[in-house]
Amino acid sequence: MQIYFFTAGTQSSELNELESRIRSTVPNLRKLANLDAVIGTRGQDGANASHDQICIIIPVLTGTSFDRMASLAEQEHRGIFFIFVSSEISATDYKRLVRSGGADWVSIQGAPQDILDIISRIGRSEVRPGHDEQVRPAIVAFVPSRGGVGNTTLAMETAVQIKGSKQTRSRRVCLLDLDLRASHVCDYLDIEPRFHIEEIVQNPDRLDAQLFDLFVSRHAASGVDVLATPRNRRASVELNMAALDALFRFISEQYDLVIVNLPPAWFDWTDQILAVSDLAIVTGLNNVPGLRLIAETLQEVKSVGRVPPQIVVALNRCESGLVGGIARRRHVSQALGNRTAVYIREDAAAANHSLNTGVPISITSRSSRIAKDVRALVSLVSGLKARPVQAGTSHKT
Repeated sequence: MQIYFFTAGTQSSELNELESRIRSTVPNLRKLANLDAVIGTRGQDGANASHDQICIIIPVLTGTSFDRMASLAEQEHRGIFFIFVSSEISATDYKRLVRSGGADWVSIQGAPQDILDIISRIGRSEVRPGHDEQVRPAIVAFVPSRGGVGNTTLAMETAVQIKGSKQTRSRRVCLLDLDLRASHVCDYLDIEPRFHIEEIVQNPDRLDAQLFDLFVSRHAASGVDVLATPRNRRASVELNMAALDALFRFISEQYDLVIVNLPPAWFDWTDQILAVSDLAIVTGLNNVPGLRLIAETLQEVKSVGRVPPQIVVALNRCESGLVGGIARRRHVSQALGNRTAVYIREDAAAANHSLNTGVPISITSRSSRIAKDVRALVSLVSGLKARPVQAGTSHKT
């Protein structure tokens, strides 16, 4: 793939700084002063369709007309993909880019990692594998033993740490929040929830690549993509298997790791999600009632048609002594037997700071107890890999 950075033949400190940041991640970056020099080499009739894919990164700096730039994406340029970089973008302009099918946008703050993610996605679409070469993403289900145990926080922090680690930052991570009425993961990340499930429940065939992209909320600081619905406790729309199948079909094309935040209530589709999961993490609290609820939830997880190959317990907000020892370990052994348990210690200061700022603990307080203990979950999750799908099988949930 040929990757260009469009300078329009101008020089500025802002432009040079952005180019330097991108080049640190994309070393084969080439400068481009004249768009026609590249666009003009691509015929509209597909004669050059066999050429390598071209990606053009276009900064839209202060004072530049985004409308004029975005119109490029709405024209047909075979084999050329545009990535626009600006401090912000309106919803209308973003829809124009996504619907064109040949462009995307990243924030200046999100560069260069978001650009690298998009380039990786473009590269995968250059050569579509045959049916016998398809893969399905690794799927991790976070299963709360009840509401309020921090299930969403642990799922989110795990996703953020995977994208923040040098060893796993190249993984394409989707955080799917299926708490459709009371979703709050986007509040924690200070981003807008875009997943309007009602648009596909009645007509799953309506979901296409453009609509799917509109559903995704991108957390620039971490690189995690989020599928979460706007909070509506009075919502009457119920998720069905047809909509889930359509959703996972597109997820499988975009990501190699899916972290699912399940709601406390059990639905008809909960068993199906667990049945395709590679790892189930049951979350709860380390007290007597909490351990009983965890034990009951474990029985539910083990009763599904296909039991996840790995099941572990994450005990959140654990009390600890001055030297870090976890309280009531004996009770855990009595209640859960030899089940693998990960202890996440309480750190109210770090948690409250994260909630009030909208920035994950693993970014703002990397040395906090919570961030350190979540690394044990990250170790389990990062070991999972996308798997080939044999001919005749399906991505369906």
